Amino acid sequence: MKANSMIAIAIGDIHGMAVLLEKLLMQIDAYLDRELRGEEYKIIFLGDYVDRGPDSCRVIKLVRSLNPSKSICLKGNHEEMMSEAASNSASWDRFCLSGGVETLASYGGINEEFLEAINWMRALPTFYEDQQRIFVHAGVDPDKPLSEQTDRDRLWIRQRFISYQGNFQKYIVHGHTPTLRNPPFTGRADIRENRCNLDSGACYGGALTAAFFNNSQPKPFHFISVS
Repeated sequence: MKANSMIAIAIGDIHGMAVLLEKLLMQIDAYLDRELRGEEYKIIFLGDYVDRGPDSCRVIKLVRSLNPSKSICLKGNHEEMMSEAASNSASWDRFCLSGGVETLASYGGINEEFLEAINWMRALPTFYEDQQRIFVHAGVDPDKPLSEQTDRDRLWIRQRFISYQGNFQKYIVHGHTPTLRNPPFTGRADIRENRCNLDSGACYGGALTAAFFNNSQPKPFHFISVS
C-alpha cells in the first residue's frame, strides 16, 4: 500500500493498554491542532493491539472507531496468533501463553464480538509505504529486497533485522521488540540511521509512543510518549 505526501503518525505496540492509547490519541489531536493545523495526516498503527495488557477489547474498539481515511491498522504477530487460535489447539495454546488469557478476559470469553475481531484481524495488511519509509510490525529481512518480503518476515523477524547496520531500500518504521526489555533498555523510541523502533514496552510498564514523519527527512521530526 502506498501513500501520497502527508504527515505520517506511527504508533507502536499497544498490547491492551487502552488507557494509554486514549491518552496518546488526545495528545496527538492537541498537537495536530496546535502545530499542524490544516496538514493532511494519517495515523499508522504498527500492530499488536491485543494480549498482555488488561483491555484488548477496548483497544480494538478504539482503533476501529477512527476515521478510516485518517488511519490504517497493520497486523502484528499477536493478531496473527489470535487469528490462528480458532483453527487448531496448538495455535490456541500459543495464543494463551502469549498473553491471550488477558485478551479473552477483556472480551468475556469466546463470543460473537471476539470472533468478529478475529475476522477483522485476518484482513489487516502487513505493511504501509510512503515516499521515504515502509511501516511494518516487526521489520524486514535484510537479505531480501522490500518487494520480496513475506508476511512472516514483516510479522516475526527480530534479531537479524535489529542487528543489521546497513541501509535498507527505505527507512523502516517498526515495533515488536520492546526497548524496555531489549537493547538499548531505555523504554523509549530507538532511532537509528536505517530504522526506528517504536515499541517502548507499554504493557511492561513503559510508555506508549507515537512518532511523526514528514517529507523533509526519513527519520521522525517529533515524538509523543505517554505512560
